[in-house]
Amino acid sequence: MKNLNKLIATVLIGSTLVGCNDLDAVYEGSYVTNDQKAATLEAKPELALAGVTAIASTAVHFMSIYANNHGDFGIPALLIGMDSQGTDMLSRNVGYNWFQEYEALSGFDSTGYGPNIMWLTLYQQINSANSVLVNIPADTENAEMQMYRAQALGYRAFDYWMLAQNYQINYFGHENLPCVPIITEENMEVAANEGCARSTTEQVYVQILSDINNAIALAEKSQVSVSQLIDSKPRRMLSLDAMYGLRARIYLTMHKYAEAAADADKAISLSSCTPYSIEEVSHPSFTSLNDHSWMWGIAIAETDRVVTSGIVNFPSHICSFAYGYVTVGAWRGTNAKFFNAIPESDVRRGWFLDENFHSDNLTEEQEAYLKSYGTGSVKDTGAGIFPYVNVKYDSYNSVLNQNTNASDIPLMRIEEMYYIKAEGLAMSGQVAQGLEVLTNFEKTYRNPDFSTKAATAEEVQELIWNKRRLEFWGEGLSWLDLKRLNKGIDRRGLGFPAAFVYNVKPDTEEEAWVYALPRTEVQYNDKINENNREMTRPQVIAED
Repeated sequence: MKNLNKLIATVLIGSTLVGCNDLDAVYEGSYVTNDQKAATLEAKPELALAGVTAIASTAVHFMSIYANNHGDFGIPALLIGMDSQGTDMLSRNVGYNWFQEYEALSGFDSTGYGPNIMWLTLYQQINSANSVLVNIPADTENAEMQMYRAQALGYRAFDYWMLAQNYQINYFGHENLPCVPIITEENMEVAANEGCARSTTEQVYVQILSDINNAIALAEKSQVSVSQLIDSKPRRMLSLDAMYGLRARIYLTMHKYAEAAADADKAISLSSCTPYSIEEVSHPSFTSLNDHSWMWGIAIAETDRVVTSGIVNFPSHICSFAYGYVTVGAWRGTNAKFFNAIPESDVRRGWFLDENFHSDNLTEEQEAYLKSYGTGSVKDTGAGIFPYVNVKYDSYNSVLNQNTNASDIPLMRIEEMYYIKAEGLAMSGQVAQGLEVLTNFEKTYRNPDFSTKAATAEEVQELIWNKRRLEFWGEGLSWLDLKRLNKGIDRRGLGFPAAFVYNVKPDTEEEAWVYALPRTEVQYNDKINENNREMTRPQVIAED
């Protein structure tokens, strides 16, 4: 047997949960059984809360995978990385752009940053969830324990949903192809010692649906709200509406459109969240988990290591008003074609500078601040801003050149539910109803002058895809949409730096669509051999 000391084994051997580890000290001088731990959790639910809080905390880490990689800070980095792989986010080809490997589509192999950071980040969170689940009986009648168990199941569903979409082309049409290993509380010890084989895409989605279905059932039975569990930023946990929202995402990925629409509608009806108004997004925003639009997100504190680092964090790489890599030239923006397709009456046009480095959403002070860095082109190597740089994200506390980059990170906003509902309805035979949902949303919350000639289900789906690209720019969803909708990556004529210009056909076994399993996982996992490490892929060729 090989010594499993890499990647999955690293996160499976030994719990990272303070709360659950504390249980070992309860029965001093004797071996602690899982039954004894479970009994203690029933008596002291605060220990379980510590475990659940630890699951959320694993979403962010500080260069724990690559010691000197400033693009290694957990799930927020994955969101930027995934968006950088598509057509709508671009940055300079310079050393300060820590996501240039993603943008160049050059790191999908078994030693690339993307496959390794995603693998360990998500499997570490899966391990944290498993450590909670192994200590809370599935049949617990304690209401708080039910909600804690629901949290662990919900997070695990999200993690496998992310893994499945990146280590395989997509779900629909690829159900029988190899995907990722399934590690649960039931096989985690065996997997750590003996390895674990890859499951098929279908098997992974069966697990995903089982987890989220059980999470919803437990949360409904519990009737405990996340605000009852934790006072500070309770939306760092999965509320019942966010669980329905997550299942809506999963069904959409599987092309189960009627089910996706029903769950999105359920999430809207259950939620206290409401979309940002036009006024609220007519200036840089998207920084606080307490905003009424956010269903779920990552809470960031000023004392977190990613914040005290100053530059190894989400705002450093994407917020044009924060101190960090943006201020030395690695600004993030979009392309002229994408920008020019935004109607002038749409408030989101102001989320980007125009060709004259202006946005109606900015104050004179904000615009002057950006221009103080000089102006240039995305194809040069200077520090100046370039046309179509994003101004969607505000800095923490709206301080210009803010070096306390403690903004929270959105994982799900209520706006997404309206888009899922509209697409789900249209694609399940209710085109008029879907178009009505979309039209009402756009006219009320983003563009009072919205109109469309879309009439068929496919035309409505295409329209929604373009609105989703705009609404969730920088939030990690655009890459997943490209894959589930079988879109290509055609950057020709979009103004990308020459080394980042590609024309990748959709739904092919090319390197640009599927992450390879990390090489160390192949080397140290007996159940995964070199032959199924990755599919045969033709070389992705850059085109001028």
